[in-house]
Amino acid sequence: MFARHGGLVKGDHQIEGINSRLDGLQAAVLSVKLKRLAAWTDARRAIAAQYQQKLADLPGLDLPYIGNDRDPVWHLYVISHDRRDELAVFLKSRGIQTAFLPCYAHMGGKPDDYPVVHRMQSRILSLPIFPEMTGSQIVAVADALKALA
Repeated sequence: MFARHGGLVKGDHQIEGINSRLDGLQAAVLSVKLKRLAAWTDARRAIAAQYQQKLADLPGLDLPYIGNDRDPVWHLYVISHDRRDELAVFLKSRGIQTAFLPCYAHMGGKPDDYPVVHRMQSRILSLPIFPEMTGSQIVAVADALKALA
């Protein structure tokens, strides 16, 4: 689990981990893929911009904050909502995968130890974002969120 980002199944990170599964063949493939990194980052930024625009006025939905002079790469697009679990089930019923990661639960932190984390832990949810995401997929996610709002 440690060598696979803390989980054996994608999106199910039970502990803090690292990515150390790289062998020679994977390194060769990644050296080719590295040439596409800038284009993939640009695509993720465009998708995040569409999410920001399409979801901006939904009640109860908090979108990621982007500070001045910041240009995130959007490895994840994490929203916050009071009804996170209901929202995740609803999106799944429409074929939209989401994730929330319990990887630090084993540490036994108390609410007073990390008050912001405690407040947010049941609210945050990662929406789908990947470079090949199509406009219709983005609209499907946005429409599903609007339908539940």
